Amino acid sequence: MKFSCLQENISQGLNICSHLTGSGRLSLPILSNILLTTQKGYLKLSVTNLETAIETRIRAKIEEEGQITIPSQILNNYIELLPNEALDFELVKNELIIKSKKQVAKVKGFSAEEFPIIPQIEVKERCTIDSDVLKEVLEKTIFAISSSEVRIELSGALFSFNSPEQNKLSVVGTDSYRLTEKQVDLKKATFKDNKRVIIPVKTLQELLRIIKGKEGVEICLSESQVLFVHQNTELISRVISGEYPDYKQTIPETTKTNIIVKRDEFLRTIKAASFFAKTGINDVNLKFSVKENKITISSLNIQVGENKATISADLKGENNEIVFNYRYLIDGLNNLSGEEIKMELVNDDTPALIRPVSDKSYLYLIMPIKNN
Repeated sequence: MKFSCLQENISQGLNICSHLTGSGRLSLPILSNILLTTQKGYLKLSVTNLETAIETRIRAKIEEEGQITIPSQILNNYIELLPNEALDFELVKNELIIKSKKQVAKVKGFSAEEFPIIPQIEVKERCTIDSDVLKEVLEKTIFAISSSEVRIELSGALFSFNSPEQNKLSVVGTDSYRLTEKQVDLKKATFKDNKRVIIPVKTLQELLRIIKGKEGVEICLSESQVLFVHQNTELISRVISGEYPDYKQTIPETTKTNIIVKRDEFLRTIKAASFFAKTGINDVNLKFSVKENKITISSLNIQVGENKATISADLKGENNEIVFNYRYLIDGLNNLSGEEIKMELVNDDTPALIRPVSDKSYLYLIMPIKNN
């Protein structure tokens, strides 16, 4: 094995891959390694944690083909410190020799035969989505996904292809206390019917890190796996088996109070009230006065003090009152775009619906804190 490439190129490839080798507890020591494979005209970097795998290719001058696995962190950290110039690599007796103009290093490697085989999925259906669109979808949905794996189906996002209509994608994330849904357009979709898969949130976090350029992202599905292709990088992951909750039932069909309020002012007022919320409960009280077109926001912590503020809003329907966990409310408001947001309420025992006035493709559903 003998090749040369630019420091900048291999450093970018290592940054894409190496994060996966350092995430969580790895069941096998070899999973902390990165597999280097030289092929015609390029170097392939491969990593896996047995549930997710990343492969990326970089341009390289190949003199001898071969394979070796190298501890990912030491290789990434060392390469990152070298100047941006041509680097020469040569494998000699399971040691990778790295030469720059002023430095030489030897890194002990392990046989490629010990590295798990990364499956090549049998693609049955596929589509393409603009990279900036997919990035926005992920940023606006996966923050609400449960970090607990007690209910495994809630530890991923529901991707519904051809939903709510042909060539549309609906992405949903929830932890049972709040829920997000974003709908976007697909390109070159081969799905004949509605297709639903649950993709682990850890996979989607890696995907967010990978998406860099403006090129589109291809999404390919098989029976139990999903493949994302972006530029010269492939991300392969298992999908979560199980039935996703029927979240549509939690979205109120009719509401009693409709509010339109300026997002920034509302967000600042909620943040101010949060300092006086009860520790561990994080409660803020919202009182809606339709006749006066105002929202009164208050919080009380007997150990800290209390806060009360009033802001103007456009209200229709009935007076209402509800208590929210301010953390969930702030999360939702931070991910809403536009100057104004719309809230739809039923009562203090039913989830509230929040969405941007200017974007009907996105919604945020938040459960109230019930008064005892």
